Amino acid sequence: MLRFWRKSKSESELPEVLGITIGRAVTVDAISVKLLPKDSLITVPQLTFSIVAQGHCDLGEQSHLHRFYPDDDSVLLQIQGGDGVTDERVDEIMLWSYYDVQYPSTDRQWRDIRRSICQTTFTLPSSEGEVVFERAWFGSSDQPEEPMQYWEKVSEDRSGAAGRKIFQSAMLFARELSDGEDEMLLVNMEEVEGTNERSVAFMLGRSLSQHELHI
Repeated sequence: MLRFWRKSKSESELPEVLGITIGRAVTVDAISVKLLPKDSLITVPQLTFSIVAQGHCDLGEQSHLHRFYPDDDSVLLQIQGGDGVTDERVDEIMLWSYYDVQYPSTDRQWRDIRRSICQTTFTLPSSEGEVVFERAWFGSSDQPEEPMQYWEKVSEDRSGAAGRKIFQSAMLFARELSDGEDEMLLVNMEEVEGTNERSVAFMLGRSLSQHELHI
């Protein structure tokens, strides 16, 4: 078994996932970005970025999300697998590009967006016109489905002692590009615990392999 994950030195210290944690620089392989087809909406403005914050979501059933936020807030690196401490499993690596972030000012706007992501398709406006994505979760259902919900703890300190909790309601969509690969759309509705802050992030993602990341 390949042991990509390093154990943290203490229970409170943030885990390193594939050697990635706060304070490390990550470089995405240039070829993987250059080979994105012309019909992709993903934008990666720089290939090397420094990690300044780290998030963790316990999805249950021994599945975890580890999110790494760079100093350039246009992208997000996400790794799904085990807990990063006792379970070294890596199931998926995604590079997300922020396409848009909205800040609904009324409850009605918030409810309308939530209702829209429950549907079987989601339409994203672009400079080339409207782009339609098919719902990737609940693929066997042709009815509206409730979004997945989970808490993410985000820390900006390597010790993991300080941080904030964000409640998220999310739905995943996908469309096939001209190269036969899927481009993913994650619509993430975020509410910061203890505040009135809430926002909706529209992120476009592409799967990466471990060898396409350099630490």
